[in-house]
Amino acid sequence: MSYYDRTNVVHLDGSSIFHKPEDQRAEREVADQISAAWKCKLYSFGALAPIDWYALRHDRMVGVLELKTRHHASDLYRCVFLNVRKWLALSLASVGLGVPAIFVVKFSDCVVWIPLSNVDARPMRIARITSPGVSP
Repeated sequence: MSYYDRTNVVHLDGSSIFHKPEDQRAEREVADQISAAWKCKLYSFGALAPIDWYALRHDRMVGVLELKTRHHASDLYRCVFLNVRKWLALSLASVGLGVPAIFVVKFSDCVVWIPLSNVDARPMRIARITSPGVSP
């Protein structure tokens, strides 16, 4: 199933939610793996939040996390995309809450992570769409 084939569920406020039960189960599995490895508990920010989770250890917030799931092996492509909305939300949450922001990617063969402070957002690229007869 592609991104565009997902079922559109409408939230009470009329906005679209593209979470399916199998997506939520897969996210919970990754959250449980991270919780066990980092000895913390991950909690969802909830539907429509720009960030997926916050982490607590000993009842204190210790991080904010964003998860991307890719249905291919980790060595298939050179890079993983993190959209600017998510990058900004993670950055602001990290500064505002005084905790690290972590970008997590689940591939078909592994789960990897990187502190957001190590993500260089400067070489940003914007895709160019061209149409016949329209010059870029």
